[in-house]
Amino acid sequence: MSKDGSVTVDDVDIRYTESGSGPTLVFVHGAYVTGSLWDDVIARLSAGFRCVAPSWPFGAQSAPVGAPNLGVAAAGRRIVGLLEVLDLRDVTLIANDTGGGIVLAALGDTALDFGRVSRLVFTNCDSYEHFPPKSFAPIVKLCGSSARAGAVVMRALATGPGRSFFASAVTRHGIPAERQPAIFGGFMTSSAVRREAVRFSADLNPRYTLAATGAIAEWNKPALMAWGSQDKMFPLTHAQRLAEAFPNGQLRTIEDSSTYVMLDQPDELATTVTDFVRNS
Repeated sequence: MSKDGSVTVDDVDIRYTESGSGPTLVFVHGAYVTGSLWDDVIARLSAGFRCVAPSWPFGAQSAPVGAPNLGVAAAGRRIVGLLEVLDLRDVTLIANDTGGGIVLAALGDTALDFGRVSRLVFTNCDSYEHFPPKSFAPIVKLCGSSARAGAVVMRALATGPGRSFFASAVTRHGIPAERQPAIFGGFMTSSAVRREAVRFSADLNPRYTLAATGAIAEWNKPALMAWGSQDKMFPLTHAQRLAEAFPNGQLRTIEDSSTYVMLDQPDELATTVTDFVRNS
């Protein structure tokens, strides 16, 4: 059984769900979605793990957070800060999409202490110069140049056709309509949250992920790339590059899956994560 909680980190209220017991897994989703993205995988993992799934302020939070800073560096501080506030230790941090880029950027931030993290798992995500990925870059550029124009694009993405377009870009098998309110959260329902999505998007920049290059090479703890093999935004070559750069990097490919491997192939992702944590 899962329970809901909230914690204040960096003056921002972050809601999360927690379920299961055992070694701690903390999940990081990407832009415009909530922690519910991980529900299928958590349902499979919670029998053997303590699963903590926050809804980070990445543009789909249930209500606007009003923070003056919603950029990449602040997002990284909040991830590390949540581990500290909840006193989570020996954590396996599992990230996807934009969230993976933010975790990498945080790893490269010398002001942040990753001592509570024992393992890293990256599913299909941003890295190096691909932050944002090429196909998403025009939206980021627009958000950076005009908040009003960015809000128009976000509103279009939040419509039924927009969500269908989004789902086709990140999944092989779509996002069921009945799950979309939970997964898209405030992005789907709140113009104020979408304005914060614009602010968040405007700061996505490869300078953050490229700055993590040295930190990646120095991360001696286990790191897994659990990668959907049929992803046009984040192809398998991105995972291979990361796996080779981490001193203890591993690559596991997951077939018939795109960016949202947790939706496309939850059984295989859960098994892959379990094997990695148990054996590292």
